[in-house]
Amino acid sequence: MKKAKTSLRMGLLATIVICWLVPIAIVVTLLSVLLGNSYRQSVRQEISAEAESAVERVQIWLQSAVDDSKQVSYDGVVRYAFREYLQDGHGITLYRAVNDYLNQRLAWDKKYQAIFINFWTDAVAQPYVLGGGATGRGAALAFREHSGEILEGMADTDTEIRFFLLDGELYMARNLLDSSFTAYATVVMMFDPAYMFGPLETLDAAGGVEVTVSGCSFRVGPGCTLMEIEESGDAFLSLEYAAPVDGCDFSVTVRTAEYNVWEIHPWLGWTVAVAVALVLPFLIVAIVLFSRHISGPMETLAQANVRVRSGERGYQIEDDPPNVDFERLYANFNDMSRELKNQFERSILEREAAQQAQIKALQYQISPHFLNNTLEIINWEARLAGNDRVGAMIEALSTMLDAALDRDNRSRISLRDELGYVDAYLYIIQERLGDSFHTYKEIDEDLLDRFIPRMILQPIVENAVEHDIAACHKGNLWVRAYCWEDRMVLEVEHDGTMTEDDRRSIDELLSDTSMEGNQVGLRNVWQRLRLLYGQEAELRVEGTNNGTIIAQIRLPSPSERTAEEKEETP
Repeated sequence: MKKAKTSLRMGLLATIVICWLVPIAIVVTLLSVLLGNSYRQSVRQEISAEAESAVERVQIWLQSAVDDSKQVSYDGVVRYAFREYLQDGHGITLYRAVNDYLNQRLAWDKKYQAIFINFWTDAVAQPYVLGGGATGRGAALAFREHSGEILEGMADTDTEIRFFLLDGELYMARNLLDSSFTAYATVVMMFDPAYMFGPLETLDAAGGVEVTVSGCSFRVGPGCTLMEIEESGDAFLSLEYAAPVDGCDFSVTVRTAEYNVWEIHPWLGWTVAVAVALVLPFLIVAIVLFSRHISGPMETLAQANVRVRSGERGYQIEDDPPNVDFERLYANFNDMSRELKNQFERSILEREAAQQAQIKALQYQISPHFLNNTLEIINWEARLAGNDRVGAMIEALSTMLDAALDRDNRSRISLRDELGYVDAYLYIIQERLGDSFHTYKEIDEDLLDRFIPRMILQPIVENAVEHDIAACHKGNLWVRAYCWEDRMVLEVEHDGTMTEDDRRSIDELLSDTSMEGNQVGLRNVWQRLRLLYGQEAELRVEGTNNGTIIAQIRLPSPSERTAEEKEETP
């Protein structure tokens, strides 16, 4: 593919940017990257050391809570008390035994706000509550509100530990199994966030600390409040830590603010501003000089060229050139424009004279055998019987003679008048061939007043009749006129078969070689189209799959007509 060329203005601007602005941008970018990487690494190491220590302490307390839940099951006190309850049905005895056990075993532990044991049997209406590091009354109310959701989540587990974050409170639940490995109760530990996750709050984490334990994820907010994790559009640096805990997965993600070199090092911004301030005046001076001495004069030349191409031949540049080089270019352009105007005017006059001479000569090349045949028919009709047909044929002959002699000296006529010549000719042929000859017309009425060259359609019809239909003494002929892509299309289609010899003969007739051949009318039409319209008009003769031959003339749209045609149009 050919590479697209850029303008001189864009080339110079690109050079200025590459040589002046790009080096400054590269230096500032490299400095920012190096400082940013250094600071980011330092922050990561500092936060990492603090985070590892905090995560380790939370891991120890979380492991202790898991061990406490296991111990409740392994001690067997609750299981034995529940078994006694099933035998004697004394609920108060069960409550006291369990409550005494929890007070002796876990009441002192600051990790918990409260511990609950909820029995799965419907006979025990209330869960057993132990106040831990905080008052148990508020914890009991919170648990009663969420107990159904917690127990529903534990219904499909055995001894698996699960965590629930409900209204900012974190619960750890574990089922207690009897000897037949059937869950008969659930121990639920309600953590004290301030004690359990206090070490994580001290970390310098602008984006917060996120904790995930056995699929339960939450964020540790200010004051050790536990919140649901929400997506944030801010950019943070994430540090992840995973710690082993028996029976559950435990990981912590610390999100710190991304490093911004411009905020940490404001002097860098002042450096860039000073560099731009120093470079900008030189850049402005270079652009102004380039625009005055190169870009402006080039634009003047381009506009002058456009005006000459649009038809203002002889246009002169009157602007004062800014330098000697463009003074010479302006002078050369003005000389060229004047000479182009003179040559164009001479060429137009010579071409018009030649066209008129050739058109006049070609218009009189009408095959004489047609007039002989017509006169012979009239002679026989006159001798055999007096008939109105003779008068009609004489009238048609008069029309044809008027078209051939061009008494009005018009090289172009309307499509309506041209179809009149065609009708006159076809009337005579109909009288000659009789009912074995049929004609059909498909004419767009909007085109009847459109001007076309005189005798451009009738010779095509005559060629079709004389070379195919007359030889068989029968046949069908169609005449069409329509628009296609804003161009007028004239078609003559008739019965017949095109042989290879016919194809070669037609190709020779429609070439720029000699006028040899017996189809003078077809050659006449082609030459006149070339003289009047150049390459804008087309003449095609082709065979179809329906056993017919079609001749098609395509004329330019009205906007593409020649100056001579416009002058003749009313």
